[in-house]
Amino acid sequence: MRFPCKIERVAGGGWAGMHESREVGEVKVLADTQEAAIEKLKGEIRYRLELCPCTGETYQHIEVEIVER
Repeated sequence: MRFPCKIERVAGGGWAGMHESREVGEVKVLADTQEAAIEKLKGEIRYRLELCPCTGETYQHIEVEIVER
């Protein structure tokens, strides 16, 4: 599954990652590096998708597509 996300540098150092969709709602994360922000986004999106166990999906193949920096 592919999820469009925004990644941007924040004041004082660090990175912010954001995603918003009907499936997972609004996701915002902060991290020290860009890579860490992307991993946090993937983890949070996966967590929110797996909240409904009735689907039987494991969501192991989540792709974060950076649409804006």
